[in-house]
Amino acid sequence: MYYIIVGIISILMLFLILEVSYYNKFQLFHIKISEALNNIDILFEKKLNLLDRCVTIIKDSNKKYKDEDLIDNLVKIKNQKFNRFDLNKELTIALREYYALLDLDQKLAENSSLKNINEDLTDIDNDLNAAKKYYNDNIVMYNNIVKCFPSNLVAILFHYKKKEFFKEEKIETLEILKEK
Repeated sequence: MYYIIVGIISILMLFLILEVSYYNKFQLFHIKISEALNNIDILFEKKLNLLDRCVTIIKDSNKKYKDEDLIDNLVKIKNQKFNRFDLNKELTIALREYYALLDLDQKLAENSSLKNINEDLTDIDNDLNAAKKYYNDNIVMYNNIVKCFPSNLVAILFHYKKKEFFKEEKIETLEILKEK
């Protein structure tokens, strides 16, 4: 009888140690994911501010751009509250429209202020891609422990759910499919 009680207590202690260990892993991933999202939010804000400065420069440089779609889209992005994933998509579209506008107007492309902003935008995009990769890498590991045994028991106990990735969609392909 004594051995049975000691065996049951040993199994419960082992189970408790495993669960505490997995709980700590979840907490570590929450910290890493929060850090990545904070960096992404900061970079999104910087990107929005730079694109807003571009709109001002474009409007000031030529009156024909007062009613341009790009400008309307940037104002829409600035004024609406998007979740991070939708904001990422909208900023990607706006940036492509901005670069398309520069391709069409050589005078704008040669504007020194816009050239400086373009360099900053490139740096921010590189940093943003790195932050999104860090986020996605941690999400993969987090989602794995949410679904795998025995860590899924902790996930069920504390209501941890799978999280969404940042997806880089091929927007040109989507636009072509929409036209068809």
